[in-house]
Amino acid sequence: MRSFIQTLALCAAMMYMASAPVMAQQISIVSGKVLNLPEGEKKARPFPVTEKVYVFAFNTVAAARDALKQLEGGGGTMMSDADAVAGPDGYYEIRVAENGALIFRVAMKSELLEVNYKQTIDLSIDGGIALDEVEVVAESKRPQPKPVAGKIVGNKLIVDNSVTIPNNYGAANRRLIMQPYVLDCTTEDTVRYIDPTVIDGVEYGLTQDRRMAYNMKNDILAPFINQRRALNEERFDLIVKDSVPVPDPRRIYSVLTKVIIADYTHPTYQDEWKLTTCKIKRPLQFLEFSFPDFALDPNKYKETPRRERRNTAGNISLTFLVGKAQLDPEDPNNELQMNKLKNNLLEIINGEGTTLKEFKITGISSPEGRYASNLALAKERTNFALQQITSVIPAEKWKRVYKHPTETRVATWDEVADLLEQDSLLNEAEEIRAVTKKFKNPDAQFATISRLPYYATTIKERLPRLRTVQYEYKHEIFRELNPDEILDRYQNDPNYREGKKQFTRYEYWHLFQMVKDPKEAEKIFRRAYKETMAYDLKGKEKPWILAANNLAIALLRRDTFDIEVLKPLVDITRKVNLVDRFNDGISVIETEVNPEVVVANQLAMYIRAYNFDDASILAGLLPDTERFQMIKAFANCLGGYYDYRGAANVKESEERKKVFQLVKSSSPMNNIVMCMAMETDLYNREAEKILKEMPVNALTKYLKLVLFIRANKLYEWSYDNALAFDEACKMLDEIIKMETKYHKIAENDGEISKEFMEYFDQGDWKLY
Repeated sequence: MRSFIQTLALCAAMMYMASAPVMAQQISIVSGKVLNLPEGEKKARPFPVTEKVYVFAFNTVAAARDALKQLEGGGGTMMSDADAVAGPDGYYEIRVAENGALIFRVAMKSELLEVNYKQTIDLSIDGGIALDEVEVVAESKRPQPKPVAGKIVGNKLIVDNSVTIPNNYGAANRRLIMQPYVLDCTTEDTVRYIDPTVIDGVEYGLTQDRRMAYNMKNDILAPFINQRRALNEERFDLIVKDSVPVPDPRRIYSVLTKVIIADYTHPTYQDEWKLTTCKIKRPLQFLEFSFPDFALDPNKYKETPRRERRNTAGNISLTFLVGKAQLDPEDPNNELQMNKLKNNLLEIINGEGTTLKEFKITGISSPEGRYASNLALAKERTNFALQQITSVIPAEKWKRVYKHPTETRVATWDEVADLLEQDSLLNEAEEIRAVTKKFKNPDAQFATISRLPYYATTIKERLPRLRTVQYEYKHEIFRELNPDEILDRYQNDPNYREGKKQFTRYEYWHLFQMVKDPKEAEKIFRRAYKETMAYDLKGKEKPWILAANNLAIALLRRDTFDIEVLKPLVDITRKVNLVDRFNDGISVIETEVNPEVVVANQLAMYIRAYNFDDASILAGLLPDTERFQMIKAFANCLGGYYDYRGAANVKESEERKKVFQLVKSSSPMNNIVMCMAMETDLYNREAEKILKEMPVNALTKYLKLVLFIRANKLYEWSYDNALAFDEACKMLDEIIKMETKYHKIAENDGEISKEFMEYFDQGDWKLY
């Protein structure tokens, strides 16, 4: 079946061919019959059904002659541009260049014929096979196809089947409608409808035209009517050959179809057929692929630092003489604490590119004594500390600092309870909290707590910890933070470490270079990705290219993916490596469009996500350079663009051959996979040859099993193939003992029939 869309595509191709220069080499469809004419016989006849007749197409005569030499010499791999197998009646159709050639091969005998612009080529060949008798099989009463395995290539499910419509099912006054649909075998949900096939009888077509007021556009099925044949009483083969996108190529699907034959008033036949089984051929399922990192040059994306406003806050613990606003000269910690703060301020005052903007100080006294006296004392001590701190700042610079009003407060007895709890003195802490709950007046609280038996020891010794001075200042930095400062902030500043405060792009740039641990680096990339979003000229939010690409690389290195990371940076409607420029009247703003490495990494993401359609689109954007050669080849290959047989034109055929050869030569395993994907005897033999040189493991043994099944056609058990059936079962048993997962793989593999698996699981073969 050719769908409506396919028909339109063919029509467009034919229109193009008609307008092309005469000298251009065009692809056409050649058909004919290949019949058996044994020596001594006068009448040609079809070959026995057990003997395959192969037709190979070559777009140049020279290539055909080279292939014929290989066939006759018995060595090498023949690479044709298309191939076909003649039907039981000898009929074939094949796509080939108008001035190309065909090779017909049957029973180890080959013959070359040049096309020379002919559209019909018939051949009678002596295959050395005489027909002793002809078996006549009664025709089935009702049409019913034998379900076959579907094939998934790229994101498309390929169905290729046919069903014989017996005599008298059709008629000139009837219409046949076939509506295929795709079923998810796991959920049994209908996931997609395939374009219907409609075949009208001659009389029905004329009547329908009148019923539609001579405008067939009124018939919703008109676009799907087969124009190449008419329905009649004669027996014919209804061919279903199409491909349909599926949501997830990793799942299992089958194709069913509803069929109805009806005249003007009622159906004369209706049924539902199963066209494909739930077993799927996946020719590329064992393909090996890995891609290099496509990294951006970090130096190209180094950001300049921006003016930043920073807050710094802390505590200094000063010991004052009891009841006085003077520091205790016996406590060496006083000088250490004060000098630390003075030095910090001096670094800002005297540092290049830094300016002190605001300063605030708060003094706290302990709650021992009368509240009013403590508050006044706290104020005196705060003023003293402020005078000491600011004595190092030149008057002219101090004038330009905004000074927040000093604040003073008396610590609460609940804070004392907190200190006790920190030291695991829970009973004492609970007793103090009971006092503060009972008395709201601070003086009453002190009077009660001072009478506690452990006040002079346990409580009083902890009060100096509450006599502190708290400070906070804000400053602007005009200089670049050095890498060590940035790393220290990331590692040691809890606010930055926990994400409460954000780094700038400039700081992230340095962190990208310094953090080497893969897990930690990925966290930084993801954080930078989220925190450095910016709006483009069209008001669309986009991530920072460097952060996004680094995050993508980190994910790909873990063999995982997230197609959303790079998607905002890729525009499939435009070429790679473009730059948009916008002049705002002050400066020119430049924005990168589709950097090639970003496109390449997004392509790798799509491949891992089994989105081969979008991967192929991106492959088309990338330049044909050595750097991207392999990833483009794999993208096209996984998308199904490797089978050069039946290409639309010579150029496409050559492109597909290049893809095929690149992937085939990428590794010994890929050589085997690509040979087997072609599903021809010649390539099967090449795969077998390579497998003999490969290490013995579950995978290589499984591929040998598939080739053995192909060679012996082990799809249905019979007395003729019983020994081969048992041998194949023993092979599969050995594989499963090595790796149990291959039982599930075999169950779903379209290469291995349901009948074979049932025979294997039954276990009778173990008796022989």
